[in-house]
Amino acid sequence: MIKEPILVIDDAPYARTVAPALVALGYRVVSARNGAEGLREFETIRSPWVIVGADIHGASDLVDSIRVRDKEIQILITTTGKLETAMAAFQDRADEFVVLPAPPLVLGAVLRRMEKGVRMRRRIRSLSQNLESRARDSVREVIETERFLAVRQIVEKMSAFISQVANDAQGGMRYFNELPYFVSIHGRDCTVLAANNIYLRYLGNRLYQSSWGIYVGRRATRNGCPVGRALHNESVMTTRALVRYASGARVPVTVHTAPIYDNDGNIDLVIEIFAGTKEIERLAEESRRTHQRYEQLFNAVPTSIAVLDRRFRINAVNRVFRENYGEYAGRLFFDVFRPGIFPAYRDPISKTVRTGDPQQGEMVLTNSEGLKTNVMAWTSPIKTATGKLIQVLVIFADVTQLRKLQANLANLGLMVSTLSHDLKGSLTGLDAGLYLIDSGFYRNLPARIEEGLDAARLMTERIRKLVADILYYAKERDIHPVATDILQFAGDVAANVATKVRGANIQFNPQIPEVPLEAAIDADLIRTALYNIIDNAIEACIESPAAGQHAIDFSVAADNERVRFVVQDTGGGMSPEKAKTVFDLFASTKGDRGTGIGLYVTRKIVQKHGGTITVGSRPGRGSRFEIELPLGNVGGAAGKMRAIDER
Repeated sequence: MIKEPILVIDDAPYARTVAPALVALGYRVVSARNGAEGLREFETIRSPWVIVGADIHGASDLVDSIRVRDKEIQILITTTGKLETAMAAFQDRADEFVVLPAPPLVLGAVLRRMEKGVRMRRRIRSLSQNLESRARDSVREVIETERFLAVRQIVEKMSAFISQVANDAQGGMRYFNELPYFVSIHGRDCTVLAANNIYLRYLGNRLYQSSWGIYVGRRATRNGCPVGRALHNESVMTTRALVRYASGARVPVTVHTAPIYDNDGNIDLVIEIFAGTKEIERLAEESRRTHQRYEQLFNAVPTSIAVLDRRFRINAVNRVFRENYGEYAGRLFFDVFRPGIFPAYRDPISKTVRTGDPQQGEMVLTNSEGLKTNVMAWTSPIKTATGKLIQVLVIFADVTQLRKLQANLANLGLMVSTLSHDLKGSLTGLDAGLYLIDSGFYRNLPARIEEGLDAARLMTERIRKLVADILYYAKERDIHPVATDILQFAGDVAANVATKVRGANIQFNPQIPEVPLEAAIDADLIRTALYNIIDNAIEACIESPAAGQHAIDFSVAADNERVRFVVQDTGGGMSPEKAKTVFDLFASTKGDRGTGIGLYVTRKIVQKHGGTITVGSRPGRGSRFEIELPLGNVGGAAGKMRAIDER
């Protein structure tokens, strides 16, 4: 039995989880009640196997997060529902599945399979590591041998070159003086044979003088100076020392010395190299300026850039990324952003880490304001000279507006098609009305003329409403709220629709409060919204298959903060699924006779007033639409109801 504990993540009561059965079978168990706690426990104990309840909130994302952290982990999914449903939800992401409560024999068999999987993967990893270790040892021996031979050849060539430089004061010294360090060549007798300009400038002309003359303290002796140590040990040496400049300043330095051999293998010369503090400061300043130029260039790019390591940790982000998404350096990318299009491990970043090749693809990220943004991601691998991937550069281009434009164009095409069909039907009805009028005059039939006029009026009203909805949808308009007498406003709405409602043989029940009140609204727009809802209620009652008298209730109520308009009908009602989409653009409950714009426009009007609109409906039970609006700032008292002076 594996010694590590099993991590059980399930929000069900402990007795209903698999934990008690595991304890009874002799396993150690660590329990977590939710995904966040489960991830913390996993990071702490690093268990090789995890059991996740399928019904826990965010179970799918939890499994993906655990798999990202440990690709070899064994994951068991438990469910109290159907096994097929759990297997379909976690296909290719979990190793085992069990329905709870599980018989001990079944659970024991599943756990033994998981143990075999854990042992097999550990065995494979151990064998791989042993093979890699032996291979590395063999390669290391070959490399060390080749490195020794190569260094010996380089030293031999350098010896000849340095000897030529030291003996050629007019030719070789020109290149020798360009070296940006204190460089000097010494003989076997510890005397300076050649030095570059920096050496001569700061330490004085010490040619053919002692090699230890520039040092202070214990390095100021023949055997203690760096050159003397290299001659004595016959090897490359690194020595810390204190150097006295010609100006008298004392500077701590690290001196590197290397013997140069002649053709017989004897030490002929010693090369000494060290950098002074001024040169170090100059190099540091150049490095700082280079880093600043890099930072300026990185932050000047007008698009979001992030640099990630192989574990998806964000190492650096530029200014535009910080402005759009926030400062997330040091955090795991997929703990902050979740790809909304690609399945796990199929996004461009994961593919680049896995393959080492550039990738591109669209992702969905959440910006600093909590809004979802569509971005096109281009990834570029950053590799060492040997081709090892160390980082991934990701460039994000925001294509949210492009996607919105595409959606708007698609909606525009659908709207043109829908409106053309609806307008064609209205014109056909108008033609029929005109025909009735024409034939009534010709045959002197007043009843036919009246029927034609009614049809023409109906079609004209339908076209008028259609045009009004189109104009509101096509052009955003600001609201102009003014103090409005809600009693009079609601009475006008009720009076205007009463004839139409009762003319359809529908009972109309307006309920308007007796106490007047004012609210800051755009009366024309709210009137349009109410007309849309009442028109839908009329058609719902007309088309209802239920027998008996239908009715429409129109009521107004208010408190100290809000005013509420309610329209309730006894029509055919809607299914819960249709009620969820009733306010969506082009979602019509009237089939081919509706445009799907009216209620969409109604919701936009209510939202512009800072209000809410809700619908409750059941098939065969009618529908109830409720609009709530803030009273607004009326007479300097925001959100307060007041009586109107009726004098």
